[in-house]
Amino acid sequence: MRKILTSITATILCAMLALSLLGCSVNNNKAAKVKVLIVPKFEVDNITGDFPGEAQLFYEKYCAGKAETELPNLPETASFYYNQDNGAAILITGSGKTAATLAMTAVLNNPDYDLSEAFIVSVGCSGGSYETTVLGDVVLVTGACDNELGHTADIREFDDTGKDITWFQDPSFDATAYKVMDAQLNDEVYGLIKDVELQTTELSRSVTAENFPGEEWRLRDPMVIKGTSVTGDSYWKGIYGHNNAVAVTGTYKMPDPYASTEMEDLAMANVAESYGFTNRFITLRVVVDLDVFLGNDSPESLWSDGEAYNDTVDDTSGEMIDVFEPGMHNLFDASEIVIDAILDGTLSV
Repeated sequence: MRKILTSITATILCAMLALSLLGCSVNNNKAAKVKVLIVPKFEVDNITGDFPGEAQLFYEKYCAGKAETELPNLPETASFYYNQDNGAAILITGSGKTAATLAMTAVLNNPDYDLSEAFIVSVGCSGGSYETTVLGDVVLVTGACDNELGHTADIREFDDTGKDITWFQDPSFDATAYKVMDAQLNDEVYGLIKDVELQTTELSRSVTAENFPGEEWRLRDPMVIKGTSVTGDSYWKGIYGHNNAVAVTGTYKMPDPYASTEMEDLAMANVAESYGFTNRFITLRVVVDLDVFLGNDSPESLWSDGEAYNDTVDDTSGEMIDVFEPGMHNLFDASEIVIDAILDGTLSV
């Protein structure tokens, strides 16, 4: 009798498991198909109709009129929008490595959305290397590395106070400290966007010219370039930070020179790799600031009064806040070509 009961119990358990698996299959089949996940990091005030942040122009084209969708485990910093008509989704993560990682993981783990064939297109603003970029450039990121995964000391602690670099590699961090993006995909993307005409402002041109006299690069028009992005959650400026970023880029043998600095690219690249998106992950950054102090700006003048950074900067500052809005259009104009190519199947794995 015990054997019979055991057999019956096993049969029931198998049937329940089969029904459970069938239910999972049905749920997966009903999952909303995402062709492209567009990932800006923040918006300024409203999602539409006012001064554009990183998300607004993308929302207005690809998810116009769609309400924000609540997702389980999405951090408070994040917002998610989905357009079932074209298969585009927008994930605004919030700024920083932690917010980007949490938001990306919440979406990729959500069974209600099928991203099995989706591309991830990370978009945002950044600082730029004063030797490599001008304001308004769009950087197609070919590699990302972290200048906070290592060791950094204040220059005043060094025996050699004339030292140019204050960052030291720690090889124990290397597995997650840098990522090289898919070269074939980036070559295809670059071919699509390399000739996009980009905007600048007269103030941006004049301040750059005044700060770097004699440098030929300061006079060029903004353009799409390939480059390395150096990630760090702490906002920094200055020649030592610049030198560290160059050193980090060289240490990890990135395929292209250091071009931009931001907070999220490496974290997102690590998440993309973990979920099998390495050959479907694209990141584009527009340069709206340079990585060294300009004019009479200093750490004290920019950061020490306790006000929000954007409240301390106006059009008389070397930070050149007037390039932000045309920069958002530059970012959109380049990224739109890539996103449209994904949606119409021109760009595929």
